[in-house]
Amino acid sequence: MLLVDDDKSTLCGLRQFKDWESCGFTIEDEAYDGVGALEKLSKKSFDLTITDIRMPGMDGLKFLSKLKARNLDICLMIISTYNDFEYAQQGIRIGVFDYIMKPIDDNILSNALKRVKMHLDEKKHLEKRRKEEKQMLFEDNLRFFYPTSQERKLIDLMISGNYEVIDEAASTCLDLFNLTNQDPVKTGILLEKMLLKIREEINKAFPWLGTLEKIAFNGTLSHIESIDDIKEKFLSCINTMMEIIRKYELHHPDSVVGKTCRYVMEHVEENIKLDDIANEVHISRDYIGKLFKQKTGSNFIDYVTKVKMEHAKYLLGTGEYKNYEVSEKLGYSSSDYFCRLFKSYTGHTPIEFRKMDT
Repeated sequence: MLLVDDDKSTLCGLRQFKDWESCGFTIEDEAYDGVGALEKLSKKSFDLTITDIRMPGMDGLKFLSKLKARNLDICLMIISTYNDFEYAQQGIRIGVFDYIMKPIDDNILSNALKRVKMHLDEKKHLEKRRKEEKQMLFEDNLRFFYPTSQERKLIDLMISGNYEVIDEAASTCLDLFNLTNQDPVKTGILLEKMLLKIREEINKAFPWLGTLEKIAFNGTLSHIESIDDIKEKFLSCINTMMEIIRKYELHHPDSVVGKTCRYVMEHVEENIKLDDIANEVHISRDYIGKLFKQKTGSNFIDYVTKVKMEHAKYLLGTGEYKNYEVSEKLGYSSSDYFCRLFKSYTGHTPIEFRKMDT
């Protein structure tokens, strides 16, 4: 709330009013004339302005007229003396919500504020409903525009490691921009949904990938106003995902890294050894270890530990297993050793982790 009055004794009296908080208001700022009030209202948003009708320079009515001309959305209450009653009536015609007479009676002020609060609450409720209805309509329109077939094509090209995905992504971006009547916000939202869907499909196809690489997007496309910037960001995200696909050779069904990671995921509750994987893929253990380090940047043992610790978090989260039972399920012979690994990986002991999860 903003208080506007050139009479400092009136302002002092208003400040000492005890029911501001119980009526739902706080005094955020003060001004001593209409000019000062307009300056403050242009810089900050207020729910309610209480202003005197008689002030030097710019009186209350001129101030109210200026507010109306600027289309500032604010609830107004005026203070007047009995002699200024006609001015108060003019204020009501201009759009003032209510007025109170000087000297200000606490009960009258309290009742007036409660009426204002009820009005503002109802207004906010209606605005929220309108916003929700607008959002629902907006989402319905987006569903109409959403290019499911192009999304499927991008996913297939991505998972197969085909660099044609870049050209297809650029084409999709421009097609959507034209389809949405060149609306950058709608285009950005649709492309964002598409990126999330592609990431979801990659993680679904390669569930072990998350322990090696997080496919993250910095920022959102829906807040970018230029279609050129949206396109650049979209293609950058597509290119990042393609680099991950190629880096781990996910596009090759017989990829050594892929087979190794799948084996670890499928045997997470066993004592995993590189020799076992070498027998599985028919390649020497030394070559697998060297290739895995080269492609992932991680030692094989470190990767196995990471997968086991993530699985341990899941098992502990179920609340069905004690520490030693989780340790045994993961193939560790020593419960103490498991607890040390878990603390090193998560920063918490298994007991602390359980408490955090509940």
